[in-house]
Amino acid sequence: MRMKKLSVGACLTCLAAVLAIVALIAYASNIGGEGYYKDAAVNGFPWMVIGGVLCLAVAVGLYLYKDNKGVELVTGILRIGAPALMAVALMNLIAGRVDGLGYIYFSNADVAREVQTAANLGSAQTAIWSMALLGVAILVAVVAAFFRLRKKDA
Repeated sequence: MRMKKLSVGACLTCLAAVLAIVALIAYASNIGGEGYYKDAAVNGFPWMVIGGVLCLAVAVGLYLYKDNKGVELVTGILRIGAPALMAVALMNLIAGRVDGLGYIYFSNADVAREVQTAANLGSAQTAIWSMALLGVAILVAVVAAFFRLRKKDA
């Protein structure tokens, strides 16, 4: 069937989408859980990540069902635009979390005793995980853009 025609590029594109979804789940856990970042949402972050994941999914889906130059152009644009959109989301997340991370990890000794509670440290670690996962998703999506979505016919 058509699945046999998928290449490394399609597999990497799907992996990037999965990693971005996991990063979004970590972010949701971060703002929904206890600790420093409880209810500290970053404006537009979920929508940018969802938009990037949808771009990747549409690119693979289009390429599975259509095979012409127009589809190749559209999927190429989607596969380049998705990591760019997710990179903007990552920059917004970093900008929204860097002050808190500095406060939690690098306060002077007197403040650190009050701030470095288990909930705050857990919240900071979850924020770092969501940033790292999204960063890896972006890198995988960029690498995937250099590969074809379908194997060449032999």
